Amino acid sequence: MLIRSLRIDDDLGDITEMLHRAYAALGARGLRYNATHQSPEVTARRLVRGYPILAENDGRIVGTLTVYRPDPNHTAMVYRDAETYHFGQFGVDPEFRGRGLGRALHSKAIDYAGGQGARFMALDTAAPATELIALYERWGYRICERISWDSTNYESVLMRRKIDNVRGRSSSPTLASFAPRSAQEPRLS
Repeated sequence: MLIRSLRIDDDLGDITEMLHRAYAALGARGLRYNATHQSPEVTARRLVRGYPILAENDGRIVGTLTVYRPDPNHTAMVYRDAETYHFGQFGVDPEFRGRGLGRALHSKAIDYAGGQGARFMALDTAAPATELIALYERWGYRICERISWDSTNYESVLMRRKIDNVRGRSSSPTLASFAPRSAQEPRLS
């Protein structure tokens, strides 16, 4: 299993289909997460807005998580905080769950954010997804805010935890380095 950054030759159709599989059970419960139905174009926009981390097994993408920098104009207060990074578009192919893959992706996200000087990591999920809230609580997250997004059909809880390994700004790839560039855009299939 390889945990790595998005590459220019990664197939966004494959990543999108994996996200659909990862979120299918939540969708079946009536929770309209963006990842239950988003197009490859939406996947691309969400990936390049942040620092995308992928899990690969034998050449197949089986997990993803994207880390985002603070946004002073964000609707959610916690996502505006200058010391708080957040992650989203987090999913593991159901066939690969229970192997620590989600924890490995999360660990890489924490390391990246800490290396950029973030003191906190945050996330949001559906309030009815109590099993996900419990998982994130085991990882040290606590609910800090509630919000209803226009693009979903549920109330979201926002959760935040402290990052213990803050190292200041690193020379890791910048978020902008993953933005598509004309002939180098990742493949849409």
